[in-house]
Amino acid sequence: MEILEYTPEMQRHATQFYNNLTVNVPHCYPVSEDELGEVLQNTTYKTEDKKVLQSQTTFVAREQGTISGFIQVGIGPDEELNKNNIGIIRFLGYQPGERRAGQALLEKAESYLSTYNPELIVALPQDYRYRFYHFGHAYLSDALGHVQALLGYNGYQRRFGEVFLAWENYTVTPIQLAIPIELTVEWKPGRGERPNCTVQTFHDGTEVGICNSVSGGEFSDHPDAQDWLHTMWLGIKDEFQGRGLGRYLLQYILHEMHNIGYRHALISTSWDNYRAALFYSNFGYQVTDWTYGYLKTEL
Repeated sequence: MEILEYTPEMQRHATQFYNNLTVNVPHCYPVSEDELGEVLQNTTYKTEDKKVLQSQTTFVAREQGTISGFIQVGIGPDEELNKNNIGIIRFLGYQPGERRAGQALLEKAESYLSTYNPELIVALPQDYRYRFYHFGHAYLSDALGHVQALLGYNGYQRRFGEVFLAWENYTVTPIQLAIPIELTVEWKPGRGERPNCTVQTFHDGTEVGICNSVSGGEFSDHPDAQDWLHTMWLGIKDEFQGRGLGRYLLQYILHEMHNIGYRHALISTSWDNYRAALFYSNFGYQVTDWTYGYLKTEL
């Protein structure tokens, strides 16, 4: 087995490996050679909110011409941790049963990152996820439990988490609300075949609630992703919580998006937000995945 830096001639085999690895990851669709190749070749990456991942590189485990894993790393900031110089493992995957390859990739990546004297290393953070890996807010999926186990064995600890809940072939009927509110609906085109939607509610001219849902096409170009909507944010002002406004907003936006062709709904929340998880799971959603971000402080 050899550990090599990624080169463009590996693009086809790397894409085959990635698609095979993620085939059972919920809400993860096959990616094209061009899209994965562009990600793996870049030495810098800028997030939507302008954070920059620098010195990015990818290492590939290969044996007898077959790719058994790859890891992509870089150096960047993390606002949630209030750190500017941290090592980022943007993605790590290895074939189940090929633990030796996974271990060699991780050690190679850590050795590379150590030359930049990072304060710590974060594995699979939300901010630097591949657009096409899972849907928004995802960390490392439980479906890749062998990768989670390898990180834990090497001293990484779970620091972040997001639970995903899905509702396939959903149906809702808008409800009436007892409190007087004004409502606005905004549709915006995005990367998906159907538009994204934001619904806001106002009381006496002040915003008291907002719900934002986007097309699954924001995360994947695959045809199956276009039928999904992902509710990225549902927020209600404290003084209006417990009065049915959250349920009203969610039912309203789901109904509106169903009318234009969406068929499946996805929502997520922090792994320890039991109040939200309780609300969603009793609303009609079912848990489909737990995802985790990992942190290593002893380098």
